[in-house]
Amino acid sequence: MQSSWDFERLSEACNKAGCILCRLTGETTRRYLETFKDEMFTDVNVRAKLRSSRGFCNTHTWQLVQMGASLPLAQAYRDIITDEIEQLEKDGGRRRQRWFHPKNGEELSPCPACQQSNEALTRFVFSLRQSLPDSSFYTLFLSSHGLCLQHFHLSCTLKPLAASETWLPLLRQAQLAIMQRLEAQLSELIRKHDYRYKDEKRGAEMTSWQRAAGLVSGEEGSIT
Repeated sequence: MQSSWDFERLSEACNKAGCILCRLTGETTRRYLETFKDEMFTDVNVRAKLRSSRGFCNTHTWQLVQMGASLPLAQAYRDIITDEIEQLEKDGGRRRQRWFHPKNGEELSPCPACQQSNEALTRFVFSLRQSLPDSSFYTLFLSSHGLCLQHFHLSCTLKPLAASETWLPLLRQAQLAIMQRLEAQLSELIRKHDYRYKDEKRGAEMTSWQRAAGLVSGEEGSIT
């Protein structure tokens, strides 16, 4: 069952720009990073997890840098650098580094922030499916910018799928209408770039190219 909290967040996201799922997963991930920066970096278990993953991925590391997480990154990444120094000193530089060849053939753990993002995305996909048959939510979704293509296809295919899915035709119909609306605005934008129509009134079509970028490729910084 979806939570009322997820339903509320999905409804609020429908009134904001861009892909709903990009926005919600991005907000969830940012909150996780903020919590790490402010509180979790001193947690022994969190630090151990970061050592096993060799830190955050490139994207989330630099998000933390931009957030000014100087002490949290200094402490967490000193652990990782210390591990590597000790391994090199132990091996004398003769053997292949464990960085690329973890012990016992084990792979490095995934980035903790990526894990949070993926778990949130899965939850929101299922909540979206459960929300679509609600007529009030469907109206909100239909008037929104919909989903980026990656999240639309994920929402249609993510398992488990039941034999009868009432939400699927609703999602497809709404996304089709949203993309047709955007296509018309893009055509109008292109037309108004012709000097013959340069004096015509400008409207929502003038930002349609930005919405098209988000729909085709995902919102900025939201998909890695």
